[in-house]
Amino acid sequence: MITETHTCTRCGSSTLTRNGKTKAGKQKFRCHACGCYGTLTPDYGYSEERKSEILRAYHERSSLRGLERTFGVARQTVAAWLKKSP
Repeated sequence: MITETHTCTRCGSSTLTRNGKTKAGKQKFRCHACGCYGTLTPDYGYSEERKSEILRAYHERSSLRGLERTFGVARQTVAAWLKKSP
């Protein structure tokens, strides 16, 4: 029997228990030491190259609604990226 030992991404403790699944089907864990809750490998959605491609299209005078239709990304997401970019 193969056993996998997982460690908490926040405190490094190995006292994790499985605690449900995400909508995408990834396993969620809960740490008993620090109380941290979530997946071990979070997926943030967009790669940096995809994000830069969308922002480049915006800077070439595309509208937020046009980007939403073309790339399938929410205009609120693009607006948040624009606020964070220098």
